[in-house]
Amino acid sequence: MAFQSPATNYAEKRIDFTNLVSLSPHSTYVWECTSDYPACGILKGSLLAVDRSLKPKHGNLVIASVNDELVIRRLLLTPAPALQTLTGQCIITPIREGNESPIWGVIAYALTDLAELGFSQIEPAALDLPNE
Repeated sequence: MAFQSPATNYAEKRIDFTNLVSLSPHSTYVWECTSDYPACGILKGSLLAVDRSLKPKHGNLVIASVNDELVIRRLLLTPAPALQTLTGQCIITPIREGNESPIWGVIAYALTDLAELGFSQIEPAALDLPNE
């Protein structure tokens, strides 16, 4: 007759990030950030989960097309729709009504390598690098 280990109830489960977040595999892209935004918890090299199916809300960090370049901005909806830079003087650029939305996707999660261990390789097709 075998006895159960006394440590069975204390066994740790392995972390699976796919169980911690809820993102659509059909509309979510992983981007590697090329700049530092420490006030937002995003550092150079952070992996950003950008979901194109999420409806942008006031204050969301978004990937937006500004001057034909994809960049990270904060979305402001009140008092008028605008994009705010995250560094320097936090310049606000109005979003003109009637034009196509400059929002490419909403940054849902950021994963930052604080210990500088590096991330496992990501399939090149899933990794888009924003030009900032």
